[in-house]
Amino acid sequence: MGALNTANTHTAPDSPQATAVRYLTEHGYEQTTTSSLADAIGMSRSTFFRRFGSKEDVVFADHDFALSQLQEQLDASDLSASATIAQGTLEVSRVLTRDPVTARMRSQLLRSTPLLRERELVITHRYERMFQRYLARVAAPGTPDWGSIAVAAAVVAVHNAALRRWMKFGDNHAFEELERELTDLIGRFAPWFGGERGASRVVVAAFDVGASPDDVLGRISEQLR
Repeated sequence: MGALNTANTHTAPDSPQATAVRYLTEHGYEQTTTSSLADAIGMSRSTFFRRFGSKEDVVFADHDFALSQLQEQLDASDLSASATIAQGTLEVSRVLTRDPVTARMRSQLLRSTPLLRERELVITHRYERMFQRYLARVAAPGTPDWGSIAVAAAVVAVHNAALRRWMKFGDNHAFEELERELTDLIGRFAPWFGGERGASRVVVAAFDVGASPDDVLGRISEQLR
């Protein structure tokens, strides 16, 4: 799977959502009415409600799309757990950063608006539950129930850390590192989620009942060569 390239994944700068996020950032979330926001993006109030639902929903429209795409990937994937998780999470990153300017404005808006931060926590839990259901489905027999819960939470935490690096430093390599980090994370929970134990060998050695310990060790050593 190729590394994510955010440099060439911009949406149109005048898309309705981008315009809405910019307007909310510049004028304040609490101070903006739905009617003024609809006017700013060139929609009637009724069209705005049909398309986005509310001014809160327009801020998180990318997340709604990313969650929908992620669910489809998790349902359809026949790859290993680590590859499926990495692929799905990188696609979420691609959606959320495809318009870097809007992504950063949305982050600024969330930091300054407690109501939106609460909604962000709800969405974070949606990602966790989605990963948890997938991991529980593919888990090996005997995997403890908390295994899928813990790994799902870790996946979201690792992704959010990479996203913060990208937001803060503009580091496109953050997502290349994310792929490696997620693969390593899932691998550390082998064999619960499709990992493989280290190779092992069974050695069968025949020896006389009266053989000395040195003779036994010698026969075993021969088989291991």
